[in-house]
Amino acid sequence: KMSGPAKIVVDVAFKAGKNIDWEGMAKLLVSDEARREFSGLRRAFDEVNSQLQTKFSQEPEPIDWEYYRKGIGPRLVDMYKEAYESMFFNSMVNAFYVYFRFLDGISIG
Repeated sequence: KMSGPAKIVVDVAFKAGKNIDWEGMAKLLVSDEARREFSGLRRAFDEVNSQLQTKFSQEPEPIDWEYYRKGIGPRLVDMYKEAYESMFFNSMVNAFYVYFRFLDGISIG
């Protein structure tokens, strides 16, 4: 199972999705075309939300740097490892968390 900041993003996105008043918004639509488009939007949203809850809710496998060192060579692999470890994943996750917390406070409907 996923843990840490990434799990927070998935959980908040799921909660925000549950707060959408799909039925209330559907009642505001006046044309058949708008209803079809809205239905497609809801289906797409549900698919993305489902992927967040399943596919993207698992921790990624750790990179086996030794395996790549043996096949490619240590110099190039060490360069990639250094670049990989310098990325700011937590900063991106925290930005998403703040955004979804903002959305969580908005009432739609």
